[in-house]
Amino acid sequence: MKKLLLILTVLISAANAFAQGALEFKKKEIHVKNLQADDQPHTEVFTMTNTGNQPVIITRITPMTSLLKADWKREPLAPGKKSEIRITFTPNGNMPDKFSYKIMIYSNAKNSREEIVLSGNLVDNPAKPTLLYKATLDGVKFKTSTIDFGTVYTWQVVSDTTYFINTSQEPVTITPQYKPAHLTVSFRPETVQPGKRGMMITTYDAPKKNDFGYSYESLILTINNTKNYKNRLSVTAKLNEDFSKLTKKELAEAPVATFEKKEANFGEITQGEKADCRFKLTNTGKSPLFIRKTKASCGCTAVALGDKVLQPGQSTDIQTTFNSAGKSGRQYKTVTVITNDPKNPEITLTLNGNVKIK
Repeated sequence: MKKLLLILTVLISAANAFAQGALEFKKKEIHVKNLQADDQPHTEVFTMTNTGNQPVIITRITPMTSLLKADWKREPLAPGKKSEIRITFTPNGNMPDKFSYKIMIYSNAKNSREEIVLSGNLVDNPAKPTLLYKATLDGVKFKTSTIDFGTVYTWQVVSDTTYFINTSQEPVTITPQYKPAHLTVSFRPETVQPGKRGMMITTYDAPKKNDFGYSYESLILTINNTKNYKNRLSVTAKLNEDFSKLTKKELAEAPVATFEKKEANFGEITQGEKADCRFKLTNTGKSPLFIRKTKASCGCTAVALGDKVLQPGQSTDIQTTFNSAGKSGRQYKTVTVITNDPKNPEITLTLNGNVKIK
């Protein structure tokens, strides 16, 4: 009898374990192609079905951005029934032209944590032409205040097009007031009529720039012969050495940047004092290692190099000095070291410690 009761208990427990709701989505990603910009809310709907044998209660839906709002029925979703998740957003200049946002769904279903995606791209709305134009200059709205070239190899010459709208009541002519020597800028058409769109074509000459790592610069524009230093756009790029054409033999014989340590703690110092941290770098590869560049995360950290070219087996010290003037509390500073090590061209060194006030 006891055995029979035990078997029944086990069977009931097993049945309860298998009695569970399950959410199945018609689509886990909705891609909204060429959605016209608007200042009014837009809604996309995800459809789901409970394919399990118990009710499902959705406890929480969390979009990965505050630009999206999720709405759903709070009552339990019975087995075999369908329901909707409504995602509402305003497709204006607060969103990027191309977007992809994850939305997390939490419930008591068998698949208690699900992920859906809302993606797409925005295009200009002829009825509301300036909604996607975020940077306001004198009588002109640019689509972006930053021209980001992304990754650019040090041998490349690349171009990017930035659109703008003449929001003034008179024709507009734009010329560069200040630009770095490695940038070429042209405008089409040369004169843009009121309410019309123009384009600025910017060409980035990386060989002429002759640099490595992250680059941030300003482009200052003259509008209708009026000089205003506030009429400024940013130009960014990540300048990388191109190792893609190296053969297996060349990679095997390449230099290798090896640090004895990548983190140093300078302990506790008094505000106004300076702290030195030393990092030893050794070339453990088979060909010369070139230190292309070092860059600190802030002006409070100075970097001094020994040798900039290391033969195989050779070492050098990278000396960092942190100036605690105006600082207090726990400090974390970094130094980026760029070399011609093809497998690890950028290495981040960290120095940290505590600054106490006198």
